[in-house]
Amino acid sequence: MKKYYLFTIITLLFFSTLSQSLFSQSQKEKNRAINDYFEKIYKDTTQVIFVAREKINSNETLKIFGLNDIMIIDADGNGKGDDTLYDKKDFEIMKTKYKNKCLQGKRIWCKDDFWKKDNFRFEKVVLESMNTDKGIELMVEKYNRGDIEVYGFSEPIYYQNNKYVVFTVHKLLIGAAKTIIVIMKKVKYKWIVTHKGSTNVLN
Repeated sequence: MKKYYLFTIITLLFFSTLSQSLFSQSQKEKNRAINDYFEKIYKDTTQVIFVAREKINSNETLKIFGLNDIMIIDADGNGKGDDTLYDKKDFEIMKTKYKNKCLQGKRIWCKDDFWKKDNFRFEKVVLESMNTDKGIELMVEKYNRGDIEVYGFSEPIYYQNNKYVVFTVHKLLIGAAKTIIVIMKKVKYKWIVTHKGSTNVLN
């Protein structure tokens, strides 16, 4: 009997450790995808870049993906409409798994899920809260700059059995904002953008 209990405990510890290891690897891949995307926008990894501290609610990603307004992106960054990526069955699986994964904050932001500086490869990422009544206006006052750009990201989620990662990108300026979803696929150890979603496409 003692051997049985010991075996059970060892088995539980093994699977618990394995689960934590797989989660850690998955999180690293998600962070890698965002960084690979970010480095296509900003070539200079030493410049100061403002990023929203709060993650964007994944419900926003699901909402945009569900509209099926998706463009396929070629190697030169050009896009054209593509209605083949969206599959209702795959979308429902993704929706069931990732819907309501954080507590709703103001607008599109989570209020209990945050980015950390070590999630990004950029040396000078500055994290600022957007889950406020004034949002970017507080940053303009704080830094005394009217040209501030803030990027927000949702937690990347997997689509089609981990073949793709999908996340929301929100670019915020004074008096303007654009929100899209980015869909990426891993090719030769690098995540590349294959599709973007929504009617307002940003680089």
